[in-house]
Amino acid sequence: MRSLILIFVYLSKDILKRWLETPGAVFARVLIAISLCLFFLLMQASFVLTEKAVEKKIESFGLNTMILRSTGFSKTEVRPSLDQLLSSLSEVGTYLPFSSLYVNAELSNKKRAKVIIYNDHSIPGLNSLMGWDGSQGPVFLAAYGYPEAMVERVKVWKLFFDAEVVKPPSILRFISLNDPLLFIPESMAAVFDQFSVQESILFLSDDSVDLIDIIEVTEALLKKEGFDRYELSSPIKWVGELDGIRDIRNKAQVIGGGFVGLLIVLIFGSIAVFEYRQNIFATALFKSFGLHSIHLIIRYLVEGLLLLFISFLGAVQLAQVFHGVVFRKAGFDSEFLDLAIFNPYEISGNFYLLVLLGFASLVAIIPICIALRKPVGKVLG
Repeated sequence: MRSLILIFVYLSKDILKRWLETPGAVFARVLIAISLCLFFLLMQASFVLTEKAVEKKIESFGLNTMILRSTGFSKTEVRPSLDQLLSSLSEVGTYLPFSSLYVNAELSNKKRAKVIIYNDHSIPGLNSLMGWDGSQGPVFLAAYGYPEAMVERVKVWKLFFDAEVVKPPSILRFISLNDPLLFIPESMAAVFDQFSVQESILFLSDDSVDLIDIIEVTEALLKKEGFDRYELSSPIKWVGELDGIRDIRNKAQVIGGGFVGLLIVLIFGSIAVFEYRQNIFATALFKSFGLHSIHLIIRYLVEGLLLLFISFLGAVQLAQVFHGVVFRKAGFDSEFLDLAIFNPYEISGNFYLLVLLGFASLVAIIPICIALRKPVGKVLG
């Protein structure tokens, strides 16, 4: 036991002595390892935050939601309206047909609002989404930041409407993209016939499992009826996108991790071999005094692991410092920039990188292991 303690003390002093003698080599290894770890952490964080953003979109809209927009419709074109064509959807979910006017409304505070024209077929869907009993006024403004039930004077083109403010359900963000929505009944919108409109359908399926089949049937029906230009989107399609992002993240981990590991092996291994050759006679002499090769291998392994762990911790701190700047410029929402809410740099979430660093440190000392097998007599001779 005493001999092991002495060996431990000697090897610890030897590591410290080497660091003090060649601080440049130590600094180079740590700086390179920090840079590589920082690159890997930010790369992985970008994929994780993208997954979180897609998951948030899916949760906010729900998997059972579908929005259909028909673009480029000409009034001289002979084909059924979306309202007529897809009216059977009302039997399997909440069905809201509407038209978007290509003219914005202007609120009293000069803010713009999208204009939505609805008809009698839209009322059941509106009542269901808004939680109404059907007694609501014909013109209403779905907007955040206004007192509910307040009457807002709204200008559309040359006309003014008094719209009652209502709190919009989150699902309407699928239509509004966070802008206010002014709902006008079709009976009051005849004056806007000179303007183009975009036919749209908002549909919430009673069962998200059936929505995939509903989407396929809807697309087939649209093509059959001559709808060449339309846009159909649904969070259920984002599930495949989410799986794709995860697949890319896994591949990026392997490729990026291999790149990081290879560079660490080359750099740490080269420096370790250089230091070994500088002290080859001293090492051989200590071996002749009874110091086992395993002790020397452990010495190089511990040194590599220690420097890499320090580099990992340094990279984590730097990643947290640069997180807000990097991902704000990348366009992520503010909630993804707050590390108190979600921190992608926790050690538990980066275990893969730690294992990679440990494996790279082990591979880097293989040349040392081979060199230490050489008999002491040949080295000293």
